Amino acid sequence: IGLTKDEIVADTLFDRILVVDWSASNSPKRGADSIWIADSHAPSLNLPTRQAAMDHVEAALEGSRLRAERMLAGFDFAFGYPAGFAGALGLTDWRSVWAALHDRIEDTPENRSNRFEVAAAMNRALGDAPGPFWGYTRKTPPPGLSAKRYAPGGSRDWPYADFAYLRQAELALQARRLSASPVFKLAYTGCVGSQTLLGIARLEGLRRAHPGDIAVWPFETDFAADLSAPVVLAEIYPSSHRVPDGPDVKDQRQVEAVLRDFLAWNADGSLRSKLDAPALTGEARKSVRREEGWVVGL
Repeated sequence: IGLTKDEIVADTLFDRILVVDWSASNSPKRGADSIWIADSHAPSLNLPTRQAAMDHVEAALEGSRLRAERMLAGFDFAFGYPAGFAGALGLTDWRSVWAALHDRIEDTPENRSNRFEVAAAMNRALGDAPGPFWGYTRKTPPPGLSAKRYAPGGSRDWPYADFAYLRQAELALQARRLSASPVFKLAYTGCVGSQTLLGIARLEGLRRAHPGDIAVWPFETDFAADLSAPVVLAEIYPSSHRVPDGPDVKDQRQVEAVLRDFLAWNADGSLRSKLDAPALTGEARKSVRREEGWVVGL
């Protein structure tokens, strides 16, 4: 990666960095569109299931804690939903959303999940409008979930007054001419909704297993104000990094590109600025911290 071991560990913000390319696959899978992990302490891994991926993250966390290492773990799914979404469901903030998804999502070691059913139940709880979650690739979607797109620019106006279709992070990515799918899109090309449902549920389980050891950026760290937790979990967006061409699977090249950037920033002292607060003020900044989340380096 162009950095020596001494450069990586000397005077750095973190001692170990993981980058995880997540997947919502319904069965064990390797190769393209599966889970890849780039680890500053080990060769890149391609793991067939979400359970295997979390086992690796758990082992990395335990190993780093034993060595008193500070660890940053980046995951490429959204950590939150548009401001107001939690309240519309009778919840309060990101914590209550994470807890609700953890308690409702079923995700077996073989990658079988009930994510579509959970999304459909949330749609029904929000009223009669056909949304906000949409997208389904099987024969018949569960009641309350549409297989077709239902969003601004569609055949009808957005029906929810309490929350928008996109987070501020997606809007910022689009302003930089980067494609960014809404967290409500559960299927089809570029979707991130299914990965988000399953990923949040898994990370909430990790938090519960290690109380006091994990801080979720930027919710619990106030961006870069307090990065003192042994482990910091953060949202990443690999497409915002320069990914080289090559014969390897694109997902592998993406996580390795993100890791390379993170290690370089960690070594030159600029990583803290990448984790610092964006140019948002007032309610916008509060919404990002309380509910929506943000993307490292955006």
